[in-house]
Amino acid sequence: MSAAHASPALSERPASRLIGGVFEFWAHTRPRHPAVLYEGSSLSYGELHERALVIARSLLALGIRRGDRVGALLSNQPEWVSMAVGAASIGAILVPLNTWYKRTELAWTARHCGLATLVCMDQFLKQDFAQMLVEAFPGLAQGVPGELKLADFPKLRSVTVLGRAVPGTFSWEQFLALGETISRETLTAAAASVQPDDLAFILYTSGSTSEPKGVTLSHAGLTGNGWDIGARRRIGPDDRVWVGTPLFYALGSANAWPATFMHGATLVIQGAFEPGLTIDVVEQTQATVYYGTGNMTMAIVGHPDYRQARIGSLKKGNAGMTAEYKRLTLVDMHMTEACGAYGLTETYGHATVHDTDTPLEIKLHTHGRALPGMEMRIVHPESGEPLQAGETGLVLVGGFVTPGYYLNPTENARALRADGLFDTGDLGSIDVGGQFHFHSRVKEIIKTGGINVSPVEVENLLTEHPAILDAHVVPLPDSRRGQIIIAFVVADDAVSVPALQAFVRERAASFKVPHHILFRTAEQLPRLASGKVAKARLVEQAQLELAPLKR
Repeated sequence: MSAAHASPALSERPASRLIGGVFEFWAHTRPRHPAVLYEGSSLSYGELHERALVIARSLLALGIRRGDRVGALLSNQPEWVSMAVGAASIGAILVPLNTWYKRTELAWTARHCGLATLVCMDQFLKQDFAQMLVEAFPGLAQGVPGELKLADFPKLRSVTVLGRAVPGTFSWEQFLALGETISRETLTAAAASVQPDDLAFILYTSGSTSEPKGVTLSHAGLTGNGWDIGARRRIGPDDRVWVGTPLFYALGSANAWPATFMHGATLVIQGAFEPGLTIDVVEQTQATVYYGTGNMTMAIVGHPDYRQARIGSLKKGNAGMTAEYKRLTLVDMHMTEACGAYGLTETYGHATVHDTDTPLEIKLHTHGRALPGMEMRIVHPESGEPLQAGETGLVLVGGFVTPGYYLNPTENARALRADGLFDTGDLGSIDVGGQFHFHSRVKEIIKTGGINVSPVEVENLLTEHPAILDAHVVPLPDSRRGQIIIAFVVADDAVSVPALQAFVRERAASFKVPHHILFRTAEQLPRLASGKVAKARLVEQAQLELAPLKR
């Protein structure tokens, strides 16, 4: 069977509800089948399983036990996958870390979740992680590998670096060798202790507060919803699933990755998204399933090397959220079996997905039916009363939803209802045909280039500048990025826009830097009767002032 004509989804799922158990199943039933394709190399399910067991032993040798947090600051590469499986196999919790993090963000996340160990690249793109480690973790360079005693990070006992040597850390080779002291019996006992409801991941996502939220995800949720997503998308074992988004994001780790491995398919990854490279990778691997965001789709179609025939093997996958992006995927790229979907990190990636044979016009203007393990309920935002088909209200999701935000009782009390439903904070409706329609986000999150950004976090970053007295951040629609970040600031001294942008860029990931900064006096800021700044009017002002730039 050719890659371009992949088989339908399996009729029976693997028996295990544990990540480690699923990979063990495929290692025994299809050991030579490719699990990962990366930069011209292939890693089979048998090889991946063996690598994961080596990593599991090494983690045990470091004292890592069930429930301990294991950080992975890695790009899309085979080591990310083997780390995830190895940690899950002994009940450790993987914390995938954002490769755009700056020093303060890395330190905050490591401290918040209480990392026990960290595996990190020495560098990636323009990020010098080797230097960042020394700055983020004071005392690391003077520490003993495996016996760290850092005052600000009392639970962090070891750091491993892939690449150049960093004082106080293990090399990747040294880390892998540690497991030689662990017996098969010890490994088997650790694996036997893992339960389906145990946590497997903590994914940090921007929220409506200034601090990121750690979304916890269980083995049962990842394997259960992963199966359902793959089945709805008709992913089968002979499919090759190209993933363009970073694996530390939910679309990668909580969606594409489990949908792929639950069906024994092949994951196709590249270190970082670049549209020209993507065209080459898809053509060379004959990938059949597309997992990209709308802005990636636009970049691929707009690339000078793009010809539909070069990516013609792609038939199904993720169509995007907006009608514009879905038309690009379904019509321009000829991925007729691609599906629209709706979901959040907290719902294990997707809660609704189209059937592959849903008519085009329905796909363009809706976001799919609830997955088998999901309940979608629309209620009145204020009264909580259930609404009828076609009526717009607050979206509640039940079934495969997060057990909670890590160490965040305030957000848990807000989002996790007593009836087991999750309050998404989104507005939507369900039509008489059962298709979900996403309308808008109640939350103020800005989604730029497919990445969530908290306005409050950007506002706090701006007001750290000595010249800034006040800052208010709003989104503005953008045809390329979806939304862009607009900041209104009140300054008591002369400061330039480039200087403010550089100030933010030095302290946070580049996607949090405002695209435009507009100056106001305190009196010029529009306010509501309550005294709060009227952000809707700021959006209107930004549209008027920036309109000439779009001409």
